[in-house]
Amino acid sequence: MKALVVLLFLVSACTSNRLPKVNAPVDGAEYYQPGQPTYALQSRLYPDPQGGLGHSQDPDIKVTDVRLTASYTVVYMTYAKDKQDRYFNYNSASSISFNSKAVLASLDGKRTFALLKTEGIPLSPETLEIKSDEKLQFVLYFERLDKGIETFDLFECKSDNENSCFNVAAIKIENPAEPHTP
Repeated sequence: MKALVVLLFLVSACTSNRLPKVNAPVDGAEYYQPGQPTYALQSRLYPDPQGGLGHSQDPDIKVTDVRLTASYTVVYMTYAKDKQDRYFNYNSASSISFNSKAVLASLDGKRTFALLKTEGIPLSPETLEIKSDEKLQFVLYFERLDKGIETFDLFECKSDNENSCFNVAAIKIENPAEPHTP
């Protein structure tokens, strides 16, 4: 019995108290993953990867789904303030709209796809007033991505001190190139 206790003591002394590197982020652009040993001990990065696609500098916007149809690239988005944010104010509101000149762009920037229509959000200069505790889900219809483009960016406009744009980088979708037939 003593030998077992000594062996357990030696084994525990040799183990590290460091957090395991299971899906540990390399830099701030990666997400912390729920269900991993490091998740509970580290702060979360936004946008929340639960139902979010791509990377945005604005934590209030999230791409929740992307679908390809015969005619469109359909982007489903959500706008909602984070109620856990220390600056959250129940009494505030935002006026939002979407720029009609928004595009989807291939990663190399050589190909862009125009916005065709929206559902659930007005096009600028029209605006929609949304309270801080409300959530807005809306749909954007763009020209169909070319086959083979599987990662793209959504560019609405250039953000400034007054306006935050719905820009999202590195959105991924399965859209393989057609096989070449000789």
